[in-house]
Amino acid sequence: MKKILIAAAIVIAVLGTGGYLLYRSYMTDIIARAVVSDSMPPYIPKRLQTRIETIRKPLNKGTEAMLQKMHASRIPVDRVLDAVDKTTEEEAYAFLDELNNTRLRNSDQVFDIAKKHFPADFDVEVFRAPFREHFQMSQIRSAIALANKNRKEKNIDIKWAKEILKKIIADKNREMTDPAPR
Repeated sequence: MKKILIAAAIVIAVLGTGGYLLYRSYMTDIIARAVVSDSMPPYIPKRLQTRIETIRKPLNKGTEAMLQKMHASRIPVDRVLDAVDKTTEEEAYAFLDELNNTRLRNSDQVFDIAKKHFPADFDVEVFRAPFREHFQMSQIRSAIALANKNRKEKNIDIKWAKEILKKIIADKNREMTDPAPR
């Protein structure tokens, strides 16, 4: 009987760990697709559904505008994805700390702070106009509050956030450049 209980405990632990790892690896895809698509999958937790609904439209419009500028400037999407990938946790939190400690007046100021903390091997200035046009200070303040909350509660870490951002960029780019309807 003792061996059966030990074996059952091991099976439950393995299944639990496997389920968690599966959840972590696919959840970034699910969140990114929910942001890019018009429909919300029912299996996304309710607390995430509300956040996704809030950011979906402005993030999609802003991402589309930035991708159009990126293509017009002949910046390959892979270079942008590499820049996101190379962002360290320290850079991301230093950026968030500076945003929290600065009296933010406009999106240009936020863009300048981002340029300072996230170096890239291409001219990021091409993104300033679409950023200014599509991301209002109220949205930026909400994003900062969400980032602070996620940092405190450890809901979404920097690695996860980078994966979600990369998938949103790649999916939106594919959607914009793929002539076949999905």
